[in-house]
Amino acid sequence: MRSIPMLAVDATDVFDEIAAAKLQPRRGLMRAARAEVLAAYQGYEDAAPEVGELDEAPLTDPQKEAMRHAFTVETQPMTALRGDLLKRISVARCPFCGISESSTLDHYLPKEQYPEFSIFPKNLVPSCAVCNTRKRDRIMDEGTNVRMFLHPCCDVIPDTAFLAVHTRMEADALILSYRLTRPAGMALQTFQHLRSHFNELDLADRYRRMGLEHLGGQYPALCRAYGPGEDAGRVAEKLIEGAEDFEEVSGPNYWVAKLYRSLAGNEDFCDGGFESVRPQPH
Repeated sequence: MRSIPMLAVDATDVFDEIAAAKLQPRRGLMRAARAEVLAAYQGYEDAAPEVGELDEAPLTDPQKEAMRHAFTVETQPMTALRGDLLKRISVARCPFCGISESSTLDHYLPKEQYPEFSIFPKNLVPSCAVCNTRKRDRIMDEGTNVRMFLHPCCDVIPDTAFLAVHTRMEADALILSYRLTRPAGMALQTFQHLRSHFNELDLADRYRRMGLEHLGGQYPALCRAYGPGEDAGRVAEKLIEGAEDFEEVSGPNYWVAKLYRSLAGNEDFCDGGFESVRPQPH
């Protein structure tokens, strides 16, 4: 979970270029809807990040279909926009989960309900396929009236510690358990928003599984730190150093940094328990 920079692009120019590249009759339909679409863009920017309850633009059914078609059947300008959004180094890792490669564009407001935002750059969020599939077309939590997912382009992710992981050794196996905690001073609605995002994207289990996989790759380094003298303290120091490096780049709630800090305080893991993450031969 992290914020990402907006793409420096003029949304009006994007709309005009894509509309001009479409064939008739969709070109004419998009141009006829231009005023309503651009007004919707302004409404989105004015409301952001609380865009979950925006009114739908008054488009005709053919205009709605043309707007969706502008995204799903790509023209050269749409292909260029996709590339500009996805190929930035800053969004190489999915901002929804912080785990996988950003390989798709998620419509934060779904294009089926809000076709006016089908090609609006601020509504197109780089994401991994897993998060895009899990998010689907959901927006608001009816029980809390809170948006179900963070908007990486618009929401400011708190820099106070809210992600935690508990680690323990059990029968020579490492057990990981990720959870969210509400820090002092955090507004309830902010925490509900974070918790909904965390739960709906199944991040506790995804972090657990990827954490174990990640540690397998660190096994040789942990062995070197432990050394012939079986120096558990050096293993803990190595983990703290790694946590600090990750925190400097990705912030205090990065799931790998949290894992390293928890393991650094786990005496059993540091004192040879890391053998539990030794990669198994294929």
